Amino acid sequence: MKPLGSVLLVLAGLIWGLGRTWELRQRVTYLSQLEVLLQWLKTEIAYSARPLPELIQAGDSPFCRAAARRPEFSSDPCGALYKAGASLLGDEKDQKLIRDFAAGLGASDTQGQLDHLELCAARTRQHLTEARGTYKERSRLYPGLGALLGLGAWVLLI
Repeated sequence: MKPLGSVLLVLAGLIWGLGRTWELRQRVTYLSQLEVLLQWLKTEIAYSARPLPELIQAGDSPFCRAAARRPEFSSDPCGALYKAGASLLGDEKDQKLIRDFAAGLGASDTQGQLDHLELCAARTRQHLTEARGTYKERSRLYPGLGALLGLGAWVLLI
């Protein structure tokens, strides 16, 4: 029974570490998709005269799809976009980024929109660089640390 318990403890720690690594990878993925969305919106706003709700519905990013499914989308598309982004991005700094992005979307003329999107894209690139660095540093650390903690718990129980 003791060998089975030790294997389960180490395995539980390893699973915890892999879960943390997966969260870091998801952050990188979502920030990359946000960067693509910002570039797409800059192009669409500059060269088309489509209204903002239509642009968000036409978007292929997970942010746009989640926003379009929200019940408040028809009355407040920017608020729905913010809430969708906040639910996808767990980091507090990333949520502030998506809040600022959604708050300034549709709030000025075309040139103001393009400037706002350029600023948001620059901030997104900074967050993405930071997220990639964190993922690179910790992607092997967390599984090893989890297995070590599971092994330590097993030793304490013996």
